[in-house]
Amino acid sequence: MCGIAGIFRSDGRAVDPQVLGRMAARLIHRGPDQEGVWIESTERGAAVPQGSAGLAVRRLAVIDPAGSRQPLANEDGTVRVAFNGEIYNFHELRSELAARGHTLRTGGDTEVLVHLYEDEGPAMFGRLLGMFAIALWDARRRRLLLARDRLGQKPLYWWHGPQGLAFASEPAALLECPEVPRTIDRRAIGAFLRFGYVPAPLTGFAGIRKLEPAHYLEFDATTGRIEGPTRYWDIPRGPADTATSAAEWRERLGAALAEAVRSQLVADVPLGVLLSGGLDSSAVTALAAGQVSGPLRTFTVRFAEGGWDESAYARAVAERFGTRHTEVAVEPRCVEALPELVARHGEPFADSSSIAVYYLAREARREITVALSGDGGDESFGGYPRHAAMMMSERMGPGLRRLLAALGRRMRPHADRKSRWNAAQRFLTALDLEPRRRYLAWRSLFEYGPGGPAPGGAATLPAPGGRGGAVSLLTPDFAADALADDPLARWEAALAGLDGRPWVDRAMALDLVDYLPNDCLAKVDIASMRHGLEVRSPLLDHRVVELARRMPVDLKWKSRVFGPPVGKVILRELFAAGGPRAAASAIPSLPQSVLARGKMGFGVPVGRWLAGAHAEWMRGILLDPGTLGRGLFAREAVEEMIAAHTGGCADHGERLWALVCLELWFRAFNL
Repeated sequence: MCGIAGIFRSDGRAVDPQVLGRMAARLIHRGPDQEGVWIESTERGAAVPQGSAGLAVRRLAVIDPAGSRQPLANEDGTVRVAFNGEIYNFHELRSELAARGHTLRTGGDTEVLVHLYEDEGPAMFGRLLGMFAIALWDARRRRLLLARDRLGQKPLYWWHGPQGLAFASEPAALLECPEVPRTIDRRAIGAFLRFGYVPAPLTGFAGIRKLEPAHYLEFDATTGRIEGPTRYWDIPRGPADTATSAAEWRERLGAALAEAVRSQLVADVPLGVLLSGGLDSSAVTALAAGQVSGPLRTFTVRFAEGGWDESAYARAVAERFGTRHTEVAVEPRCVEALPELVARHGEPFADSSSIAVYYLAREARREITVALSGDGGDESFGGYPRHAAMMMSERMGPGLRRLLAALGRRMRPHADRKSRWNAAQRFLTALDLEPRRRYLAWRSLFEYGPGGPAPGGAATLPAPGGRGGAVSLLTPDFAADALADDPLARWEAALAGLDGRPWVDRAMALDLVDYLPNDCLAKVDIASMRHGLEVRSPLLDHRVVELARRMPVDLKWKSRVFGPPVGKVILRELFAAGGPRAAASAIPSLPQSVLARGKMGFGVPVGRWLAGAHAEWMRGILLDPGTLGRGLFAREAVEEMIAAHTGGCADHGERLWALVCLELWFRAFNL
């Protein structure tokens, strides 16, 4: 696990070692154990070749700590790699490559990449089981190959200009290159205000791009041209497999999950599990506990605020499997870490649970270097309330949806984000929209009108205190640029080939390819790697994901006469004591309290914090003359939103948090 960076010039100039060194220094938190810098022209000791190359790596040593120093080369030095991630099937690949005649001089997973590239080129990515961001330099062809793993667990940013190409694990490192401009991308800011994150390939900076998951691109250092990005993997599409029995699905899933956990327990350093108390991380804990020698270490967060704390469920799982369990208290003072987190993300990002992951990772790193997590279960097996909402809405006729939407628009909001009243209001208000816009409304932080989140509409806030109409948030000049793109256009590729699937299944697919990599995995990567903690996600083993995407939706969701549908049915059955389980997989059972509970969500009570202990801190940031002087937001809208929230008239906590994060991003990068 590492931080990687590189510069590849096509303008006849040499790579500046000081610039490359500064890029590496920006990534030291991602790799505190070793630094490696390689510059081709310096090594050759001759005139600068056409296409000067330089690679830098900050390494967190997890596999083969004493060896596998990067950047690492093949036998004759013509192929060199900078690698961030873990390849879980590297033992099998090493044996195969050795049988082909390759000489492997280390005991780690990095070296397989250069030899696999020699034999297979970009087709190699389909052979890799793991998470990765890879840069491969082919000196013979004067070409650079950049690639990112299938689900987007490891980040990779790049910039391309007349001078050449630069890449890095974080935007802050890229900005050490003098050629990379510090110019904001207003379209990216608009997307951030919709979703609370910037969807790839946008980043917030004009010119800096995120390489999308399951893609690679090639850069020709001789001509300066880019080929790609090219997709090398996709989720299964077309109709679900309805011929396989439920019992066989459980059997196959149990075996796949057990194998995914087993493969990800390989490490030469201490390892544990981030245990939230939800079904997904509890399942990972159950499977891992039976495959390690000695007590498994587990870690969870604890909140004082009711409705947010899951620690009792995590404690029950820890007791069931005899883990060595640690609880980490997360309190309002924890917002002290926000400016650093904003800077580490390098792009606008507003998922408040990154605060909890930050402190959880900090405490876990005192005992372990690698942690398993339950990320990916909600997207593959159905866990988010908005999935249940989509399923319920599909079963309503158009007339009923119109009637209920009108009712929802008459409901006055409550001040508590967790209230069922607010959830009902949000659900009802969007019911008369077509399915894509309905789901967009449930996914959006702010409203876009008229008639919902329409492209080109004015960004608005619900009127404080439930009054009719809405308050315009964006200034007209900013709105013209920020809302120029139709967010639904980005979803067309994600929905391709899914026309015959129920809309709840399509919503899960959207979250798998968009929300998961751009929000959930970005949050975990940044917050954990800040402390040099590697997080692995067995539920994101692509074989598990492919299996889940081929399942009929009724194996994941169960309707009820009263109440919303229940998700993750197949997981609940698989880990239940007795019942229809996969006997051959020897799956351990989970406590009934965990199996029976609904989705709480790994959130942070920022709404309460911003209405109480940190209200003045928030006002000081959002009403600062410098903030308002940027000309992005209307002062009246911001003031009314703050007043409504702190006065208990409505819950604007997540919206206010997003505006605070955006302003802190501007300040962190002197924009």
